[in-house]
Amino acid sequence: DAPAQAITVMFTDLEGFTHFTATQGDEVAAHLIAEHQRLMGPIVRSRGGHIVKRIGDGLMLTFPAPEAALLAALELVEAISEPLRLRAGLHVGEAVVTRDDVLGHVVNVAARITEQAKGGQVMASVAVREAVAPMAGVRFGRARRAKLKGVEPMSLVRVEPAP
Repeated sequence: DAPAQAITVMFTDLEGFTHFTATQGDEVAAHLIAEHQRLMGPIVRSRGGHIVKRIGDGLMLTFPAPEAALLAALELVEAISEPLRLRAGLHVGEAVVTRDDVLGHVVNVAARITEQAKGGQVMASVAVREAVAPMAGVRFGRARRAKLKGVEPMSLVRVEPAP
């Protein structure tokens, strides 16, 4: 068994993808996903990240450092805005990393945080902010409590590029 290790987990997905597929058709939607993943791979890898798996219109990503994850998230939402905007959610914690998956509470929490983000937004747990703050190039919004499905309520922050 693999020991748990500190890791930053990010999920992404495309706002309005279900509606897009219904109106544009499966082939157009499949082409959009392929194009989206082609754009994302180099950004993720340039920050030391790893694509764990593709989940429909989104990705599950891991990064060894929260700073790298935050910068990648901001680059990704910037890079992917047409015709659908990307949203991302991040959490940091201990997880069990296997050859082809990442398991642990941090994964579930990151997925739920992503659901709180709107298209074009990066949301993170306060734990991510605490792990990096202060950080050049990144600005954190005011913490707000959120009820996450199946997870304890927690404080989340919006992440934006620093002006």
